[in-house]
Amino acid sequence: MIRQRVSLAVVGAVVATTGLTAGLATSASAAPTIYDPTFTPTSGDLAGAGSDTSEIVLDYLTKGHNGIDGFNAGKSTGRLASFAAGTDPATVSLKGGAAITRPNGSGAGKTLLYGANNNADLDFARSSSTLSAAEISGNLQQAAFAVDGLRLAVSSTGTNAPASISAATMVKIYDGSYKKWSDIPGYAGPAPSAAIVPLIPQSGSGTRSFFVAQLKAANGGNDVALGSAVQNTQEHSDVDVKGNPNAIAPFSTARAKGSTTVTTLTAEGSFAAQRAIYNVVRQADRAGSKGTLIASAFGSDGFLCSTAAKPLIEAAGFDQLATSANGGVCGTFGTADVTNLKTNAAAKQSTTVLSAVAQNDKSVKLTASVSASGDLPGGSVVFSEVVGDTTKQVGGKTTVISGTATITLPATTSGTHVYSAAFTPSSPASYVASSSNKAEATVLKTSAVSAGAVSTTFGQGASIPVRVTADGAAAAGGTVTVNAGGAVSTVAVSGGAATVAVPSTLAAGSYTVTVAYSGDSSTSASSTATSLSVAKASSATSLKLAKKVKASKKAKATVTVKAPGSVSGKVTLKVGSKTVGTGTVKNGKATITVKKLKKGSYKVKAVFAGGSNVNGSTSKTLKLKVTK
Repeated sequence: MIRQRVSLAVVGAVVATTGLTAGLATSASAAPTIYDPTFTPTSGDLAGAGSDTSEIVLDYLTKGHNGIDGFNAGKSTGRLASFAAGTDPATVSLKGGAAITRPNGSGAGKTLLYGANNNADLDFARSSSTLSAAEISGNLQQAAFAVDGLRLAVSSTGTNAPASISAATMVKIYDGSYKKWSDIPGYAGPAPSAAIVPLIPQSGSGTRSFFVAQLKAANGGNDVALGSAVQNTQEHSDVDVKGNPNAIAPFSTARAKGSTTVTTLTAEGSFAAQRAIYNVVRQADRAGSKGTLIASAFGSDGFLCSTAAKPLIEAAGFDQLATSANGGVCGTFGTADVTNLKTNAAAKQSTTVLSAVAQNDKSVKLTASVSASGDLPGGSVVFSEVVGDTTKQVGGKTTVISGTATITLPATTSGTHVYSAAFTPSSPASYVASSSNKAEATVLKTSAVSAGAVSTTFGQGASIPVRVTADGAAAAGGTVTVNAGGAVSTVAVSGGAATVAVPSTLAAGSYTVTVAYSGDSSTSASSTATSLSVAKASSATSLKLAKKVKASKKAKATVTVKAPGSVSGKVTLKVGSKTVGTGTVKNGKATITVKKLKKGSYKVKAVFAGGSNVNGSTSKTLKLKVTK
């Protein structure tokens, strides 16, 4: 078995003319021979090997996939035989002859087409990198047919890498300047002291040579000497990445689609590159019957550039290059690196819907929702304010995450504002840019409400003065609602002022009073709190008592207590400190029987204890004479 490779889930490409859907097969636990031909090619066939990147797409293009016919359908000769890359099994017999070392990578395939290693049994090499000077000197030519992306991949089950790694940071990682995650400026991840494990495909890999070229370009055109921590790994294998939170590796975006073990860094600012995918042949082989077969497979009018091949290419995660008739270079043989990456992929029309919501703090929250035929495309949104016939950008580019981009504009002037949003996809080949509807937001004036602390006495009531300002001036209108100890009143604001009455029946005590301003069509709501103190009311106690009583009889006393509200409470008759009678005041009166007293003269007074809302009081002293 070969080293385990990335599992590719079905990603699907719908074919409008056939209604068929193509998807990626899974190679997670399969030997490379599942991508070998199912027949032994002969001299009338074309045998190829090389790049790991394009082994799956060539397998689909030769054998067909998900009910869509490939190049070999119905043929017994003139077929394409594409042999898988890898190292196990280590050897392969291309056309039934002597076994050779299985080509593992673009360079390993191309080297068998010329020079001392020329092997007549190999007719084409799969390549994910352009021809080198030596290969051009060896009279090789290449024809591109698809576009692939290259990004940095990390373990999908957990990584210590930051959300994005720029091209400049990537250079520092691969030249050994950044050894730990904390060496990356601004790193805020979970493992600053962990050592970075940078991986690079094996020597001879087209992905390796393309990646090295990207390092050089990001290093100002200077070669990058790989640091001692850089380790070789099988091109597009997940073995060294999955489950290792410190590993990173350059990875084909097509090969990574649908993977459950690796994920590519796609946050804004991350390294990303695109490249053409080629098939390479000998220039001499382009003549005669072999040349006709090569043209029918790889040429601009050949199968790989046809509409029939498009869903097979997309099923493997790539985009088909546009033909010359559509302004592209699919199937054009030459030696130069292909930079015209225009594709035949039908970009989906995106839709951008904008909402604008004004907040009470004078900010405006703008939310753009982006979709495209059920997809949530990645990219960025630029928000603008529309003033008449002109627009002015507000804020910078905002990354679209899960179909949404949001910004909040602070300190926006009061009044009605109109906004728009423009979406730019990160993959223009897949999605068409779009502009949003115009959305209005009315920014209200900022209000402030104030109320003074109030003290009063039970039974008297009170007035709480309230002031309301809007942007520093008197509020035009609205209402204020005051809650004082459960007593709720709502009154209108006039000229920025309102007076709220507190009922005289509010029990004595200390209260926190809430004052809420409702706002109006131009002013935001606001609230504040103040204090209210209600003191107990005073009482007045009076006593009625006969002046003379016999010792054998008990005297009757009438006590009257005057105070706000319905007065009740305990009252005591005193002779000095001695209690000679008690009673309960109800509705301000109490009748009390005086205890029997011995013959003599006494000074009697009534003492009212007070209640929850009323203070106590004492009557005037009356003389009582007790006789025989």
